Amino acid sequence: MRTAPFTGDETLPAQSEVVVIGGGINGVIAAWHLAREGVPVLLCEKAEIGCEASGRAFGWISELMLDPCKMELCRASKAGWAELQREVGETGYRVEGLCYLAADQAELDQFAGWLDSVHGTGAADSLLLTAGAVRERFPAATTPWAGGLYAPSDGSAEPQLAAPTIAAAARRGGARIVTQCAVRGLERANGRVSAVITERGVVRTSKVICATNAWSRFFLGNLGIDVPQLWVMMSMGCIGPLDGGPVGCGGRNEWAWRRQIDGGYSLGGLGGQRFPVTRDSIRLFSRFVPILKVERPFLKLSFGPEARRDWRMARHWKLDAPAPFETVRILEPEVDRSRAQLSLRQLGAEFPSFRRASVTEAWSGVITVTPDNLPIASAVERVPGLFLITGCAYGLTWAPALARLVVDELLGRAPALDARPYRLGRFFDGSPLHVTH
Repeated sequence: MRTAPFTGDETLPAQSEVVVIGGGINGVIAAWHLAREGVPVLLCEKAEIGCEASGRAFGWISELMLDPCKMELCRASKAGWAELQREVGETGYRVEGLCYLAADQAELDQFAGWLDSVHGTGAADSLLLTAGAVRERFPAATTPWAGGLYAPSDGSAEPQLAAPTIAAAARRGGARIVTQCAVRGLERANGRVSAVITERGVVRTSKVICATNAWSRFFLGNLGIDVPQLWVMMSMGCIGPLDGGPVGCGGRNEWAWRRQIDGGYSLGGLGGQRFPVTRDSIRLFSRFVPILKVERPFLKLSFGPEARRDWRMARHWKLDAPAPFETVRILEPEVDRSRAQLSLRQLGAEFPSFRRASVTEAWSGVITVTPDNLPIASAVERVPGLFLITGCAYGLTWAPALARLVVDELLGRAPALDARPYRLGRFFDGSPLHVTH
């Protein structure tokens, strides 16, 4: 598993004011905030903390080239990451900047157009770099780049460290965290949440945060709640510590890097994302056509084991029997090792120090997307007491702001972040949807 060891609580309490379902980055940050407020909170994770998408992310914390409507979210999350690094311990969060490289004037013009689009929206400090500034930042680069787009306030966190470190801090603050404990479903009284049913027993509660990422549509679908999201798979890899490599994070669509805190590098790129042909990809196809058109250059249909498993998996189950996610404890997509090797070759052509390296590990993770490519972080209006965080394509980047937003709503406070764009209800109440990038 791509996650640091974490030892949770052995016993399940009979009741808790709040139950968080899911031990990924959104779930553990929500639990940490609640514990810090003195709210009794239990987090249940079906496997281990951070063992799925959160531990398999690339690790960038970035605003570059995102839709203007996401700038507020990115700004709030960067502040959240800084707070977490100060308060909980080593998450690997570093602000070392992120740079996209431009091969020609046409690409520089695209970058300039994005800067114009986000002007006045809260984009922190992104700017264009001249060819000379790129040479100064990356003196070992072999290509005479035309310039670049640079965000000094961007950075990265360590996916393997972040969720377990935050979970440990939440536990020190009073949260109960039980791993290897799947939540099968909810009980309701007069329509409201009254309990969660786990594989270890019943926990009485009046408030639940569902932070189950790729499983959200499965879990809430069993309650008759439609969560319009799909997921894609991305493979990446890493090399060991390397002297003379580029600083911070950066790259291009085809290849990218992230300098890790151990001196090694994570390697990846946007190309080669695999889109599994599942029941949901067919059922929801018409709703996702606009975003699929945008992402088509980076996607490849997959009929592999993930797709085949989906067609066999039950979509409805009784709460006194194992749920599908007890059979598949960890959603671990098939790894395409060639993606990391390709990125390493391309980085080696650009930075000579990479030519001495070899891929030491390759892995694959899932990225969840919604029809408008915005996350969901809101109350589920049909079930009072139920809240949802999912559809987070930039999960590591956005988690601090989204988790805080949902905690504020749960506690009856007005969130500092504008909550309207992230409502689940936007997909069903006739709100116009704008596909974002």
